[in-house]
Amino acid sequence: MYIENNNRLKELVKYIEKNLTEKIEYKELAKILLVNEYTLHRIFYFVTNITLAEYIRKRRLSMAAIDLLEKNTKVLDVAIKYQYDSGTSFSRAFKKMMGFLPKDIHKNMNNIKYFPILKFEDISEEQKELTFEKVENISYEFYTIHNHVKMNQISEMASKFWKDVYKEKGDILEGNAYGLVEYNVYDYNENSDVTYYIASTKKFEGSKKYSIKNKKFLVFEIDTIEGKQIGKFTHDLYENFIPYSGYNLDDVPDIEEYIDDKKTKIYIAVI
Repeated sequence: MYIENNNRLKELVKYIEKNLTEKIEYKELAKILLVNEYTLHRIFYFVTNITLAEYIRKRRLSMAAIDLLEKNTKVLDVAIKYQYDSGTSFSRAFKKMMGFLPKDIHKNMNNIKYFPILKFEDISEEQKELTFEKVENISYEFYTIHNHVKMNQISEMASKFWKDVYKEKGDILEGNAYGLVEYNVYDYNENSDVTYYIASTKKFEGSKKYSIKNKKFLVFEIDTIEGKQIGKFTHDLYENFIPYSGYNLDDVPDIEEYIDDKKTKIYIAVI
């Protein structure tokens, strides 16, 4: 199963490469992985540490740079070839990545930034076993405060957020502590934010209600409440379990339940 689905990731990248000069529909990419579009974006980011939109953009600009090195190649022709609406939008994107305008490429031949094709290493069927529980029709009414953070900074931010709250307000949750991680997956790009919520099922000062109604979750448990370890475990789930599980992800935050300062239950909503 693992080998089969790793091959699907390879096919996904091959499809992107073959269609860099065509319009790429996310729904077609989702079909390759046998998931929905929501799950596609989440999986791609966690496996590659780059958003799908950013990867396609960087591959197109990398190939555009190669085209522009040919003599008598017009910037507008290359822009249209790689699916840009205008020479202006192409030039803006090109300069953001390369640091210079496309018309100046021959003056900057030693400064071209080429983003390589993603490679997925062959994996073995031998994978660490994961124990999880599937629970259905779960509803929560949380009381929350929140912060926004870039996706690659969430572990550090969450730990600091908790420390700041304890320093300012003390143990406001009185042992009834949760963290919610809400992904902005419908606008995945290099500036995408994650919203992290400190939450409780009991109302506390400054909190706002956040409701989750009748959802199905896969529940995992680890023996730590330390942010970096939780982040690593979650990353491993998205990289090594979710793509091969047969589940699609639901548009609901991941839930972290912190138990007695010793354990964390991680709830991932699926459909």
